Amino acid sequence: MANRFQRTNADTPMKNKIDEMLSVYGLRDENSILPMLDDFSEEEIRAYCWQVLRSYPELKKEDWIIGIEGGDYIYSFDGNHVFITDDIWSFNLIARQPVLVMLAEKIKTFK
Repeated sequence: MANRFQRTNADTPMKNKIDEMLSVYGLRDENSILPMLDDFSEEEIRAYCWQVLRSYPELKKEDWIIGIEGGDYIYSFDGNHVFITDDIWSFNLIARQPVLVMLAEKIKTFK
């Protein structure tokens, strides 16, 4: 008989959904924008990423998982897709390298 206090991996369904989102939009093996902006705090990166993304009139939320603390999102703009984790603990943006470079260059103009 299992211990009723035994921890289970409640994140598994969410992790599977995130993996699915990354796969569907071709982002599973792509990188984060964070190392490209090491002169910025995570809060600055969050604010500036959203500011840059919202400057695209055709920005569209394609897929998402929302929780109490935040969410995970796939957005599209100009034929590109980005995966964003934005919650009370952290922020991250994952995209193909040319998209990361383009976004990082725009973000660097804010500093």
